[in-house]
Amino acid sequence: MTVIEIKPHRWGWKVFEAPGVEPVFPEKDQAINYAQGRASFRSGEIRVLDLSGNVERTIVFSEADRKL
Repeated sequence: MTVIEIKPHRWGWKVFEAPGVEPVFPEKDQAINYAQGRASFRSGEIRVLDLSGNVERTIVFSEADRKL
């Protein structure tokens, strides 16, 4: 199962997929769109965290949900 986390960062929103794969976007929606694109062809979840590190939102995805 793949887990991608989106966290607040001093320059915007950081998408953490794996060490070394941590792009930062100025807008939360941009970070979510990037994570959803990276998640295609896999199964797992995207976790959007708040400033305290608590899960604000979870987006579940699976190979069955992918768009062809």
